[in-house]
Amino acid sequence: MTRHSLKYRLLLSLTLTTCLTALLFGMVSFLFAYNIEDSFFERILEDEAIRVSQTSNSAPHLPFVTLYTDIHQLPDALQSVLAAEPQRKEIGVDDGRHFHLKRLDDGRLLVAEVSDYLIVRKIKGGMLKFLLICLSLVLLLALLLALSIANRLLKPLFRLTQVIETATESGLPKGFANAYPNNEIGILAQALDTQMQRIDAFIQREQQFTRDVSHELRTPLTVFCGALTLLNQTQLDHRQVELVTRLNNSSEKMQCCLQGLLALAREENLVPVQLNLRFAIEQALLPHLQHLTEQDRLVSVEVDGQFTVTLPSAVLDAVLSNLIGNAVSHGHGELRIELRDRQLLIVNQGPMLSAELRDTLFDSGTKGPDSQGLGMGLSIVKRLCDSYQVHFEFRSDKQNNSAVLVF
Repeated sequence: MTRHSLKYRLLLSLTLTTCLTALLFGMVSFLFAYNIEDSFFERILEDEAIRVSQTSNSAPHLPFVTLYTDIHQLPDALQSVLAAEPQRKEIGVDDGRHFHLKRLDDGRLLVAEVSDYLIVRKIKGGMLKFLLICLSLVLLLALLLALSIANRLLKPLFRLTQVIETATESGLPKGFANAYPNNEIGILAQALDTQMQRIDAFIQREQQFTRDVSHELRTPLTVFCGALTLLNQTQLDHRQVELVTRLNNSSEKMQCCLQGLLALAREENLVPVQLNLRFAIEQALLPHLQHLTEQDRLVSVEVDGQFTVTLPSAVLDAVLSNLIGNAVSHGHGELRIELRDRQLLIVNQGPMLSAELRDTLFDSGTKGPDSQGLGMGLSIVKRLCDSYQVHFEFRSDKQNNSAVLVF
């Protein structure tokens, strides 16, 4: 993204403002000069009109003022202009001459040929040069002043920007805001410092919590699974077998959920590696083989044994364990797992999802009416896939439900 310096924006804004202001005042100066000149000639004609009105034979005193008894005595160039615009008081003709006119009450006309007395027109070039020189000087002084002010005001902001840009993964240095002045920039730096300290404390608490949870939950869960394994090796009646099976299913769901949550929480410790997809699928199927056998369900895996994906092992295990566990728990009939190009499809027969459930399928806590789980599996899978750029979607129709992963 293109970056724009505040200093250069400030200088550009001041330059444009200075130029526009100078242009405005230059235009006003020219208008003022022309207005004074026209007012001067009009005042001369008014004085001559008073003088010639006193007697009918009086003539103008000034040599460039001529008295005409009617409009037909005027030069042809003036007559043609007045025929089109009878109220004109100032006329310039093509040969460069310039006239000012005044009508007397008795119908006579006073005409002043002022071409040799147009001071503004003669000095217009000099005035323009003078204004340009003044503009250059004012602009130079304004830029120097603006540069000095910008350096003084924006230097703390530039330093703050450099501190933020050069911040390492450990965050901003503590107490960095103390080096900034007590103004808006200092307040911003202080707010950033305070928020970064809060974030650092929060991250430390989360990391400590994740380490504690990883140990305190996995240890009893491992003991629980071991006890269930030993219990399965004893003589159990039908009711006890049913209860132990439910415990086994619940422990598998807890392990999948815990594995996925810890994979999300400890993302910085997960290193992507090349993994054999078929081997990972077979490992995810192993815990469900007894259940699939008891239900007499057919399982087909059509995945190239040489196909690999680049993911952290814990992430791939968590994703496949959740999706295959859902297919085993909530489906019936054939469980088909196949790879098409880079699309992995996990297909099983099951009821079609309702529109309401489909809209919130990846929200935490969403589950079907017959589900015994926590409703977090697909939410965890979706977040893991998004974190590692794996496209995940769920398709449902009247015959099959399909989980689709695009690597």
